[in-house]
Amino acid sequence: NGATVSLASLAGHTVALTFLDPTCTSDCPLIAQELRVTDQLLGADAAHVELVAVVNNPLYTSPAAAAAFDRQEGMGHVPNWHFVTGPLAQLHQVWDTYGVETQVTPAGGMVAHSDLVYVIDGRGHLRVVLTSDPGSQGDTALHSSFAAILTFQLQRLVHP
Repeated sequence: NGATVSLASLAGHTVALTFLDPTCTSDCPLIAQELRVTDQLLGADAAHVELVAVVNNPLYTSPAAAAAFDRQEGMGHVPNWHFVTGPLAQLHQVWDTYGVETQVTPAGGMVAHSDLVYVIDGRGHLRVVLTSDPGSQGDTALHSSFAAILTFQLQRLVHP
C-alpha cells in the first residue's frame, strides 16, 4: 500500500515473519492459510501480533502480485497481515539477513525457497525459528498442528 514496514515500525508487537512467493500454487497458499488460522486462534491476543510475509520471488516483486495473492488466499480480511515487497536490492538484503534461500525454477514462475517462520519479540529480538513446510498435501496433522504451535510461541511472547 506504499507504506514502509520494518521491525522498528512494528515495535511493541510480537511478529511472525515469513517469506512467500506470490505466484506459488503449493506450499505458500497453505502457509498463508496456517497464518490465517493462527490469527483466529490468537483471539484477542491478535491485537498484539503482526503477521508479516516478505515477497520471495525475484521475478514477481510488484505490489500487484502481493495483492493478488492476498485476494486469492483471503488474507485481506486479516487485520494484522502484511505482505510486503520492495525494490529487488532491498528484498535481497532482507533475504540475506534471514538466510532465506531463493532459487528460480527452470520454468521461471514459482521459486524454491525456505519455508520458515521467524518469531520476533516486541523489542525486535529473534526468539524462535519454526519450519512451516506443509509437507505432503495429505498430512492434515501437520497442517492443524503448525497453527497451534505458532500460536503457542506467539502467545508466550505476548504474555511473558
